[in-house]
Amino acid sequence: MIKFLVDENVPPAIVEFLRAKDFDVKYARESGLSGSADLDLITLARKDGRVLVTFDKHFANILLHPLNSHHGIIRIRIHPPLISDIREALENLIRNFDLNKLSQTLIILEREGFRVRKQH
Repeated sequence: MIKFLVDENVPPAIVEFLRAKDFDVKYARESGLSGSADLDLITLARKDGRVLVTFDKHFANILLHPLNSHHGIIRIRIHPPLISDIREALENLIRNFDLNKLSQTLIILEREGFRVRKQH
């Protein structure tokens, strides 16, 4: 089963959306992780085998977070960050990408689709 760690900068409605899809979702705001350093978040995601979902653009920097160092990162790049647009983009990702292949992958989620960087 795919497990997610959702950063505190992601709206609760998106957490609810993922949970409604029966994903195992840990939310930083609910887990006492609000205000945690980025290193703490990515370390917890690694330890728990979770895909990190975030708006933070530096998580998309593969020099800081090499693809082989995590279980996957979904960087939401939708501005303005309308809930309906984010849900639609996530729904598109779920329909058109094998989520079982998220390990060592960076997904840049955009309104028009998504881009994939995969460890080879």
